[in-house]
Amino acid sequence: MTFKCEPGCALCCKASPVTVLPHEVYILQKYAEKLGVGVVFTPAYKVVDLKSGVRIALSYLMHLDESGACPFLNGTRCMIHDLYKPLTCRSFPYLPKVIRYELNPAAREVHIDVKFVMSTLCPVVRRDLTAADVAKMSSVKIAVKYAPREVEVAVKTLEKRYLYAKILSELWRRGDVELDEEGRHPFYPVINGFAFIRRFYPELTLDKLL
Repeated sequence: MTFKCEPGCALCCKASPVTVLPHEVYILQKYAEKLGVGVVFTPAYKVVDLKSGVRIALSYLMHLDESGACPFLNGTRCMIHDLYKPLTCRSFPYLPKVIRYELNPAAREVHIDVKFVMSTLCPVVRRDLTAADVAKMSSVKIAVKYAPREVEVAVKTLEKRYLYAKILSELWRRGDVELDEEGRHPFYPVINGFAFIRRFYPELTLDKLL
């Protein structure tokens, strides 16, 4: 038994705001302008750089429109399916249940802990799997047997999260940044994490992250 979306379902396009990575914001804004679609992004997890006095956004939420649907949804069709479908959408129904960022000042490292879940918001998952089956899907090795394409994207998304954390850790150890928890500095301006990193690594282009 292998996961397969129900044609014309689109329930996942209305379930919740879409979590996107910093570089995806630029890609989605570009297509939104081309298609005449209004998109609203708000920063999600942020970390502070005391040296530059900014909060660095390492993830964003793309909000649903006034009708309660993804702004790129037209009927039951995704307008950017063949252009650039967000990583979260491509990995659905295999999604992070918990994403925990942790700063380690002693080692000057950013750590990420992620726990996955097979979402029972999806009617196909509810039809195919028992509660016991779903519980086992927290293991990538088990989940990949049911949803190989979706799990592969989920793992690649996690690798990109790790890349952001790795680069910030390198900058921290080098002394280019001084990271701190956001809660201590709630009024610092926010900068997109991709834009921030490119200050130090201009060779890191969108193409290299796709």
